[in-house]
Amino acid sequence: MQLRTLLAIVVGITTLIALVVLSGVFSAGLNDYRSETAEQAVRVRATTLGTMLERSLHEEWRNVELAAAAITSVADRQALQDRIDAMGATNEKVSWIGIAAPDGTVLASTRGMLVGENVGQRDWFQQGLTGPFAGDVHDALLLARLMQPEASDPLRFVDFSAPVLDASGNVIAVLGAHVNWQWVRGIVDEAAQLLELDAIVVNREGTIILSTAVIDESVAQVNSLQAARRGVAGVFEETWPDGVRYQVFTVPNLTYGSMPPFGWSLVARLDPAALAGPQQRFQTRFGLAAIAAWALVLAAFVFVAGILIMPLRRISSALLAQARGQPVTYVREHRRFKEVQVLSEVLARLQSGGRDVPPR
Repeated sequence: MQLRTLLAIVVGITTLIALVVLSGVFSAGLNDYRSETAEQAVRVRATTLGTMLERSLHEEWRNVELAAAAITSVADRQALQDRIDAMGATNEKVSWIGIAAPDGTVLASTRGMLVGENVGQRDWFQQGLTGPFAGDVHDALLLARLMQPEASDPLRFVDFSAPVLDASGNVIAVLGAHVNWQWVRGIVDEAAQLLELDAIVVNREGTIILSTAVIDESVAQVNSLQAARRGVAGVFEETWPDGVRYQVFTVPNLTYGSMPPFGWSLVARLDPAALAGPQQRFQTRFGLAAIAAWALVLAAFVFVAGILIMPLRRISSALLAQARGQPVTYVREHRRFKEVQVLSEVLARLQSGGRDVPPR
């Protein structure tokens, strides 16, 4: 085996080992970076989704809050009805708005629905007598037969209510609003799709009231759901019952501004695979570049080694010919390297029959 070949093998193996070690360190660092990126991504996206939901609901709450503050008398029923009509309740967003007297009798409402009926047993009314109230999602009771009598799916609402005070600060009525749950779901579904994550909303009893992902009861045991039930914010990396390991962030106590809390907590989970594409492409490009650099370095070393070893090859060929008694052509003395210089002098002595040869 030629010396150049041996050196090339040694250098190639050495640099390859170094490349493998470097790649391992790089991959470990990239995995840490991927984990940190996924954690930051789910934190930011979950907070964004929660804020979008909170602000949308807060806008409807402000309408109720301002309307309740603007009413100082309930004596003029037509004026009350005109104010309700001006608030513009629709089935898409706010399905029903009404004003009830302290005894629970509805005085004015959207399209006159429930006027004259008693809502004294409804939570929104009872809680609204004492202060601002936001009620959890529930099936429609009194309104179901009026708004969707033939619907197969139950009509569901979340409630807002606020006391109506006279000039002396006494409660003279309660203003309530039923917000369409389908509109709330639409906000969460659209935001979750846009942000590429799954969203789960848990109420204060720990019940899952909304999920953009297909889940079953087994998810109740995962740590992030347990934390959400306790109202604890945090980032989790955990395997869910579907076998996928997610980055999860919990946002407790969804509320905004002056809006009273519903008691909801948001659990947002992100599949890290959604972020893996760009990182995998970068890792592939890095690997190809590293291999190309290794091959280029090895080729350059072989080329340079060939140039450096060439004088040694010439001297070794001349020494072999001298030993075999073959004619030897003049070999120029090389002083670039000490070892080559020594061999040059030995060859010169042999060619001169052992006599001292003056330096050339």
